[in-house]
Amino acid sequence: MRYVRLLWLMTRVSLQTDAAYRGNFFFQVGGALMHLGAALLGLWVIFEQTTDLNGWGPWHMLALMGVFRIMTGVIALIIAPNMRQLMQDVRTGTLDFLLLQPVNSQFLASSRRIVAWRVVDIVLGVIVAAIGAIKLGGGLAPLTVCAFLVMLAAGATVIYSVWLILATSSFWLVRVANIEMVFWNVFEAARYPVTIFPPVVRWTLTYVLPVAFIVTVPAQALVGGMGDESGVTSVTTATWIAAAVAAPASLAAATLFWRYGLRHYSGASA
Repeated sequence: MRYVRLLWLMTRVSLQTDAAYRGNFFFQVGGALMHLGAALLGLWVIFEQTTDLNGWGPWHMLALMGVFRIMTGVIALIIAPNMRQLMQDVRTGTLDFLLLQPVNSQFLASSRRIVAWRVVDIVLGVIVAAIGAIKLGGGLAPLTVCAFLVMLAAGATVIYSVWLILATSSFWLVRVANIEMVFWNVFEAARYPVTIFPPVVRWTLTYVLPVAFIVTVPAQALVGGMGDESGVTSVTTATWIAAAVAAPASLAAATLFWRYGLRHYSGASA
């Protein structure tokens, strides 16, 4: 409960900060709507030329777009701003102040900054994903929603773990921002289902660069269900097991790397 109260306190501070700049809030919301409109236009152009992408029809792709928007919102809401602040603190030596606080340093480093308006991206993503799923005729059955939320949480865990590893690398590397750009470029591949890529690329985006677990697998859980081995738009049993392993394994690896980095952090006084 202590950490829940701390998270709520930091959320309130962020909301109060955003409330002081309401014009910026509405400007950002307008930008998010325009960005979504451009993405929908791009999807329309694609399906003017073809009927499906290796089994993914327009409504499947709409649901995938919604999941991509949700994950982008989660990254921009809490993950990216905190990891960037962490890298800056390491460069300037101000990380010392965070480490002196009587609270878990990883929790504090991962949650002290929240860009509240980014909730808009998540809400828009939920709406778009829900429309895609409903239009496919399956509706939003409770079991489907639960499976989707589990896969979504697994994907968010993988994203957070990757970002934490990148941020922790700043204990040794100077220009980690360049590595961040590589992440964003790879993440862009998540706009499309990994099943449309050649086998080698598909395997790489699933097990080496786990893009599949971030967007494609949650979308499959929403539009195709779980345990169905027959279609590319459903989550197979093997994928379910892989996701169940990938999320906790990546989090454990990131946490261990964070602790290793702290042991080798010399601080501002060095």
